[in-house]
Amino acid sequence: MNIKQLIYHATLAPSGHNTQPWKFSVNNNVVRIYPDFDRALPVVDGDNHALYISLGCALENLVISAKKEGLASRVDYFPDDEHEESIRITFTGESNESEQELFDAIPVRQSNRSMYDQQSIPPADIEQLLQANELKNIKVKTFDANEKSVDPIIELVKEACEIQFNDRKFVKELISWIRFTKKEVRTQKDGLTAEVMGFPYIPRWLGRIILKVFVKPESEAEKTEKQIRSSSHLFLFISEKNDKKHWLDTGRAFQRTVLKATSHGISHAHLNMPCEVESVRKKLSRHLGLTPGERPMLLIRLGYADEVPRAPRRPVDEVLTHGVE
Repeated sequence: MNIKQLIYHATLAPSGHNTQPWKFSVNNNVVRIYPDFDRALPVVDGDNHALYISLGCALENLVISAKKEGLASRVDYFPDDEHEESIRITFTGESNESEQELFDAIPVRQSNRSMYDQQSIPPADIEQLLQANELKNIKVKTFDANEKSVDPIIELVKEACEIQFNDRKFVKELISWIRFTKKEVRTQKDGLTAEVMGFPYIPRWLGRIILKVFVKPESEAEKTEKQIRSSSHLFLFISEKNDKKHWLDTGRAFQRTVLKATSHGISHAHLNMPCEVESVRKKLSRHLGLTPGERPMLLIRLGYADEVPRAPRRPVDEVLTHGVE
Protein backbone atom coordinates (compact mmCIF):
# COMPACT_ATOMS: atom_id res chain seq x y z
CA MET A 1 0.00 0.00 0.00
CA ASN A 2 1.44 3.34 -1.08
CA ILE A 3 0.11 5.73 1.56
CA LYS A 4 1.88 8.73 0.07
CA GLN A 5 0.14 8.13 -3.24
CA LEU A 6 -3.24 8.08 -1.47
CA ILE A 7 -2.46 11.40 0.23
CA TYR A 8 -1.21 12.84 -3.06
CA HIS A 9 -4.59 12.12 -4.63
CA ALA A 10 -6.31 13.67 -1.60
CA THR A 11 -4.32 16.90 -2.11
CA LEU A 12 -5.70 17.24 -5.65
CA ALA A 13 -9.05 18.24 -4.15
CA PRO A 14 -10.35 21.77 -4.73
CA SER A 15 -10.36 24.47 -2.04
CA GLY A 16 -11.39 28.10 -1.79
CA HIS A 17 -8.71 30.31 -3.42
CA ASN A 18 -6.69 27.06 -3.63
CA THR A 19 -5.60 27.53 -0.01
CA GLN A 20 -5.23 23.74 0.48
CA PRO A 21 -6.35 23.95 4.15
CA TRP A 22 -5.40 20.43 5.18
CA LYS A 23 -2.76 18.47 7.05
CA PHE A 24 -2.35 14.70 7.23
CA SER A 25 -0.79 12.18 9.57
CA VAL A 26 -0.20 8.47 8.99
CA ASN A 27 0.15 5.71 11.57
CA ASN A 28 0.13 2.13 10.29
CA ASN A 29 -3.31 1.61 8.69
CA VAL A 30 -4.76 4.95 9.83
CA VAL A 31 -4.71 8.31 8.04
CA ARG A 32 -5.93 11.45 9.78
CA ILE A 33 -6.97 14.66 8.02
CA TYR A 34 -6.72 17.86 10.06
CA PRO A 35 -8.08 21.33 9.28
CA ASP A 36 -5.28 23.85 8.79
CA PHE A 37 -6.74 27.08 10.14
CA ASP A 38 -3.60 28.99 9.18
CA ARG A 39 -5.03 28.68 5.65
CA ALA A 40 -8.55 29.81 6.53
CA LEU A 41 -10.33 32.64 4.71
CA PRO A 42 -11.85 34.72 7.51
CA VAL A 43 -13.53 37.25 5.21
CA VAL A 44 -15.18 35.11 2.54
CA ASP A 45 -15.56 32.05 4.79
CA GLY A 46 -16.14 33.45 8.26
CA ASP A 47 -17.61 30.24 9.74
CA ASN A 48 -15.10 27.96 7.94
CA HIS A 49 -17.84 25.99 6.19
CA ALA A 50 -15.96 26.16 2.86
CA LEU A 51 -12.80 24.97 4.60
CA TYR A 52 -14.60 21.85 5.81
CA ILE A 53 -16.17 21.34 2.39
CA SER A 54 -12.60 21.24 1.02
CA LEU A 55 -11.67 18.63 3.64
CA GLY A 56 -14.66 16.57 2.50
CA CYS A 57 -13.39 16.75 -1.08
CA ALA A 58 -9.93 15.57 0.02
CA LEU A 59 -11.50 12.80 2.10
CA GLU A 60 -13.55 11.52 -0.84
CA ASN A 61 -10.48 11.51 -3.10
CA LEU A 62 -8.60 9.48 -0.49
CA VAL A 63 -11.40 6.93 -0.03
CA ILE A 64 -11.79 6.48 -3.80
CA SER A 65 -8.02 6.05 -4.17
CA ALA A 66 -7.99 3.47 -1.36
CA LYS A 67 -10.64 1.45 -3.20
CA LYS A 68 -8.39 1.48 -6.26
CA GLU A 69 -5.70 -0.07 -4.04
CA GLY A 70 -8.20 -2.73 -2.94
CA LEU A 71 -8.67 -1.21 0.51
CA ALA A 72 -11.92 -0.81 2.43
CA SER A 73 -12.14 2.31 4.63
CA ARG A 74 -13.98 3.26 7.79
CA VAL A 75 -14.38 7.00 8.21
CA ASP A 76 -14.91 8.61 11.62
CA TYR A 77 -15.74 12.32 11.80
CA PHE A 78 -14.10 14.11 14.75
CA PRO A 79 -13.74 11.07 17.06
CA ASP A 80 -13.70 11.89 20.77
CA ASP A 81 -10.63 9.75 21.48
CA GLU A 82 -8.36 11.93 19.33
CA HIS A 83 -6.18 14.65 20.88
CA GLU A 84 -6.85 17.00 17.97
CA GLU A 85 -9.91 17.57 15.80
CA SER A 86 -9.57 15.29 12.80
CA ILE A 87 -11.23 12.99 10.31
CA ARG A 88 -9.90 9.48 10.86
CA ILE A 89 -9.73 7.01 8.00
CA THR A 90 -8.97 3.43 9.01
CA PHE A 91 -8.18 0.86 6.34
CA THR A 92 -10.10 -2.16 7.55
CA GLY A 93 -9.25 -4.82 4.98
CA GLU A 94 -9.70 -5.68 1.36
CA SER A 95 -12.30 -4.19 -0.95
CA ASN A 96 -13.50 -5.32 -4.36
CA GLU A 97 -15.41 -2.08 -4.90
CA SER A 98 -13.18 -0.26 -7.37
CA GLU A 99 -14.43 3.05 -8.74
CA GLN A 100 -12.02 3.20 -11.64
CA GLU A 101 -13.86 5.94 -13.53
CA LEU A 102 -13.84 8.31 -10.57
CA PHE A 103 -10.25 7.43 -9.66
CA ASP A 104 -9.01 8.16 -13.18
CA ALA A 105 -10.72 11.57 -13.04
CA ILE A 106 -8.95 12.71 -9.83
CA PRO A 107 -5.75 14.02 -11.49
CA VAL A 108 -7.68 15.38 -14.48
CA ARG A 109 -10.40 17.34 -12.63
CA GLN A 110 -9.90 21.09 -12.48
CA SER A 111 -11.95 24.18 -11.79
CA ASN A 112 -12.37 25.84 -15.17
CA ARG A 113 -13.15 29.56 -14.88
CA SER A 114 -13.22 30.20 -18.64
CA MET A 115 -16.18 30.83 -20.90
CA TYR A 116 -17.92 27.62 -21.98
CA ASP A 117 -19.21 26.77 -25.46
CA GLN A 118 -22.99 26.87 -24.68
CA GLN A 119 -23.40 23.21 -25.63
CA SER A 120 -26.07 21.43 -23.57
CA ILE A 121 -25.24 18.43 -21.43
CA PRO A 122 -27.41 15.45 -22.46
CA PRO A 123 -30.17 14.61 -19.94
CA ALA A 124 -28.76 11.09 -19.46
CA ASP A 125 -25.42 12.58 -18.37
CA ILE A 126 -27.15 15.01 -16.00
CA GLU A 127 -28.87 12.03 -14.41
CA GLN A 128 -25.55 10.22 -13.99
CA LEU A 129 -24.06 13.28 -12.29
CA LEU A 130 -26.98 13.40 -9.86
CA GLN A 131 -26.66 9.69 -9.13
CA ALA A 132 -22.97 10.15 -8.26
CA ASN A 133 -24.06 11.76 -4.99
CA GLU A 134 -24.77 8.87 -2.63
CA LEU A 135 -25.54 10.94 0.48
CA LYS A 136 -29.18 11.37 1.54
CA ASN A 137 -28.47 14.44 3.71
CA ILE A 138 -27.18 16.45 0.71
CA LYS A 139 -29.64 17.46 -2.03
CA VAL A 140 -28.65 18.70 -5.47
CA LYS A 141 -30.96 21.10 -7.29
CA THR A 142 -30.32 21.68 -11.00
CA PHE A 143 -31.02 24.70 -13.21
CA ASP A 144 -30.84 24.73 -17.00
CA ALA A 145 -28.79 27.80 -17.96
CA ASN A 146 -30.93 28.25 -21.07
CA GLU A 147 -34.30 28.41 -19.29
CA LYS A 148 -36.00 31.42 -17.71
CA SER A 149 -36.10 29.68 -14.32
CA VAL A 150 -32.37 30.36 -13.94
CA ASP A 151 -32.79 34.15 -14.20
CA PRO A 152 -33.54 34.75 -10.48
CA ILE A 153 -30.48 32.67 -9.56
CA ILE A 154 -28.30 34.72 -11.89
CA GLU A 155 -29.57 37.94 -10.31
CA LEU A 156 -28.68 36.64 -6.85
CA VAL A 157 -25.22 35.61 -8.06
CA LYS A 158 -24.68 39.10 -9.47
CA GLU A 159 -25.95 40.77 -6.32
CA ALA A 160 -23.59 38.75 -4.12
CA CYS A 161 -20.71 39.33 -6.54
CA GLU A 162 -21.15 43.10 -6.33
CA ILE A 163 -21.37 43.00 -2.53
CA GLN A 164 -18.11 41.06 -2.32
CA PHE A 165 -16.15 43.24 -4.74
CA ASN A 166 -17.38 46.36 -2.95
CA ASP A 167 -15.89 44.95 0.26
CA ARG A 168 -12.26 46.09 0.63
CA LYS A 169 -11.52 43.26 3.05
CA PHE A 170 -12.76 40.71 0.52
CA VAL A 171 -10.61 42.19 -2.24
CA LYS A 172 -7.57 42.35 0.06
CA GLU A 173 -8.01 38.69 1.04
CA LEU A 174 -8.42 37.66 -2.61
CA ILE A 175 -5.27 39.56 -3.64
CA SER A 176 -3.29 37.86 -0.87
CA TRP A 177 -3.99 34.48 -2.47
CA ILE A 178 -3.28 35.47 -6.09
CA ARG A 179 0.17 34.41 -7.31
CA PHE A 180 1.05 37.17 -9.74
CA THR A 181 4.52 35.92 -10.75
CA LYS A 182 6.04 32.58 -11.69
CA LYS A 183 8.38 32.88 -8.71
CA GLU A 184 5.41 33.16 -6.35
CA VAL A 185 3.93 30.01 -7.89
CA ARG A 186 7.21 28.10 -7.45
CA THR A 187 7.77 29.17 -3.87
CA GLN A 188 4.17 29.12 -2.53
CA LYS A 189 2.73 26.19 -4.53
CA ASP A 190 -0.79 27.30 -3.65
CA GLY A 191 -3.26 30.08 -4.39
CA LEU A 192 -4.71 31.34 -7.65
CA THR A 193 -2.08 31.76 -10.34
CA ALA A 194 -2.28 34.55 -12.88
CA GLU A 195 -2.80 31.91 -15.57
CA VAL A 196 -5.69 30.34 -13.67
CA MET A 197 -7.26 33.79 -13.27
CA GLY A 198 -6.89 34.41 -17.00
CA PHE A 199 -4.24 37.14 -17.17
CA PRO A 200 -0.46 37.18 -17.82
CA TYR A 201 2.17 37.02 -15.10
CA ILE A 202 2.87 40.55 -13.86
CA PRO A 203 4.64 42.14 -10.87
CA ARG A 204 2.60 41.99 -7.67
CA TRP A 205 2.52 45.77 -7.29
CA LEU A 206 0.94 46.09 -10.74
CA GLY A 207 -1.54 43.29 -10.10
CA ARG A 208 -2.69 44.93 -6.87
CA ILE A 209 -3.28 48.23 -8.65
CA ILE A 210 -5.25 46.55 -11.44
CA LEU A 211 -7.50 44.66 -9.03
CA LYS A 212 -8.06 47.58 -6.68
CA VAL A 213 -8.49 50.32 -9.26
CA PHE A 214 -9.65 48.82 -12.53
CA VAL A 215 -11.72 45.78 -11.51
CA LYS A 216 -15.24 47.11 -10.87
CA PRO A 217 -17.96 45.21 -9.01
CA GLU A 218 -20.47 45.81 -11.80
CA SER A 219 -18.10 44.50 -14.49
CA GLU A 220 -17.33 41.40 -12.41
CA ALA A 221 -21.06 40.73 -12.03
CA GLU A 222 -21.62 41.15 -15.76
CA LYS A 223 -18.71 38.84 -16.55
CA THR A 224 -20.14 36.22 -14.20
CA GLU A 225 -23.53 36.40 -15.92
CA LYS A 226 -21.85 35.83 -19.29
CA GLN A 227 -20.03 32.82 -17.87
CA ILE A 228 -23.31 31.37 -16.62
CA ARG A 229 -25.04 31.99 -19.96
CA SER A 230 -22.19 30.15 -21.69
CA SER A 231 -22.76 27.11 -19.48
CA SER A 232 -25.24 24.27 -19.71
CA HIS A 233 -26.45 23.86 -16.12
CA LEU A 234 -26.09 25.09 -12.56
CA PHE A 235 -25.95 22.61 -9.66
CA LEU A 236 -26.77 23.79 -6.15
CA PHE A 237 -25.77 21.55 -3.23
CA ILE A 238 -28.12 21.92 -0.25
CA SER A 239 -27.40 20.40 3.15
CA GLU A 240 -30.03 19.14 5.57
CA LYS A 241 -28.31 20.90 8.47
CA ASN A 242 -25.63 23.53 8.97
CA ASP A 243 -22.85 21.85 10.92
CA LYS A 244 -19.35 20.45 10.35
CA LYS A 245 -20.56 16.96 9.48
CA HIS A 246 -22.86 18.31 6.79
CA TRP A 247 -20.11 20.60 5.52
CA LEU A 248 -17.85 17.57 5.08
CA ASP A 249 -20.64 15.62 3.42
CA THR A 250 -21.28 18.52 1.04
CA GLY A 251 -17.64 18.26 -0.03
CA ARG A 252 -17.90 14.51 -0.52
CA ALA A 253 -21.10 14.80 -2.59
CA PHE A 254 -19.67 17.65 -4.65
CA GLN A 255 -16.40 15.83 -5.30
CA ARG A 256 -18.10 12.67 -6.53
CA THR A 257 -20.34 14.75 -8.78
CA VAL A 258 -17.52 16.70 -10.43
CA LEU A 259 -15.32 13.62 -10.78
CA LYS A 260 -18.19 11.96 -12.66
CA ALA A 261 -18.53 15.15 -14.74
CA THR A 262 -14.81 15.12 -15.50
CA SER A 263 -15.03 11.51 -16.66
CA HIS A 264 -17.67 12.66 -19.19
CA GLY A 265 -15.57 15.59 -20.42
CA ILE A 266 -17.76 18.12 -18.59
CA SER A 267 -16.11 21.18 -17.03
CA HIS A 268 -17.17 22.93 -13.83
CA ALA A 269 -16.47 26.12 -11.88
CA HIS A 270 -17.66 27.59 -8.59
CA LEU A 271 -20.27 30.35 -8.39
CA ASN A 272 -20.47 30.36 -4.65
CA MET A 273 -21.12 34.05 -4.04
CA PRO A 274 -24.83 33.70 -3.10
CA CYS A 275 -23.93 30.97 -0.60
CA GLU A 276 -21.17 33.11 0.97
CA VAL A 277 -23.02 36.43 1.43
CA GLU A 278 -25.50 35.89 4.26
CA SER A 279 -28.12 38.40 3.11
CA VAL A 280 -28.18 36.89 -0.38
CA ARG A 281 -28.13 33.34 0.94
CA LYS A 282 -31.34 34.09 2.86
CA LYS A 283 -32.94 35.39 -0.33
CA LEU A 284 -31.83 32.26 -2.18
CA SER A 285 -33.31 30.03 0.54
CA ARG A 286 -36.63 31.89 0.39
CA HIS A 287 -36.69 31.74 -3.41
CA LEU A 288 -36.21 27.97 -3.32
CA GLY A 289 -38.62 27.43 -0.44
CA LEU A 290 -36.04 25.71 1.74
CA THR A 291 -36.88 24.65 5.30
CA PRO A 292 -35.30 26.62 8.18
CA GLY A 293 -32.70 23.90 8.77
CA GLU A 294 -31.60 23.55 5.16
CA ARG A 295 -28.71 25.62 3.81
CA PRO A 296 -27.51 26.31 0.27
CA MET A 297 -23.87 25.29 0.54
CA LEU A 298 -22.29 25.24 -2.89
CA LEU A 299 -23.25 26.51 -6.35
CA ILE A 300 -21.38 25.46 -9.50
CA ARG A 301 -21.82 25.81 -13.23
CA LEU A 302 -21.22 22.98 -15.68
CA GLY A 303 -20.67 22.74 -19.41
CA TYR A 304 -18.03 22.16 -22.03
CA ALA A 305 -14.78 24.08 -22.37
CA ASP A 306 -11.16 23.67 -23.38
CA GLU A 307 -8.67 22.67 -20.70
CA VAL A 308 -7.07 25.58 -18.85
CA PRO A 309 -3.78 25.86 -16.90
CA ARG A 310 -3.74 23.78 -13.74
CA ALA A 311 -3.53 25.18 -10.22
CA PRO A 312 -0.39 24.27 -8.22
CA ARG A 313 -0.32 21.85 -5.30
CA ARG A 314 2.05 21.50 -2.38
CA PRO A 315 3.97 18.20 -2.31
CA VAL A 316 2.89 15.47 0.09
CA ASP A 317 5.86 15.99 2.41
CA GLU A 318 4.71 19.55 3.08
CA VAL A 319 1.24 18.51 4.25
CA LEU A 320 2.30 15.55 6.40
CA THR A 321 2.52 16.45 10.08
CA HIS A 322 4.03 13.05 10.82
CA GLY A 323 5.94 10.82 8.45
CA VAL A 324 4.71 7.53 7.09
CA GLU A 325 5.36 4.90 9.74
